[in-house]
Amino acid sequence: MAERVFARKMEKVGFADVWIGEKIPYGIHDAALYPLFTPELIRLMERLIPPDRQGSVAIAVIAKARKP
Repeated sequence: MAERVFARKMEKVGFADVWIGEKIPYGIHDAALYPLFTPELIRLMERLIPPDRQGSVAIAVIAKARKP
């Protein structure tokens, strides 16, 4: 989801002063730290995603807001 869409959705549910900050690339080995990604899925990703792309398969975005 685009950052601007995410920020708009946060505002829609009542958050104010939404700030979208830094973007952090996540690779396959970063994903392996989360229980959502099973060892089988990690192996599949390693097999299907080219080695030069494995270091950045997703982007984490830091977002801050306040609830008035």
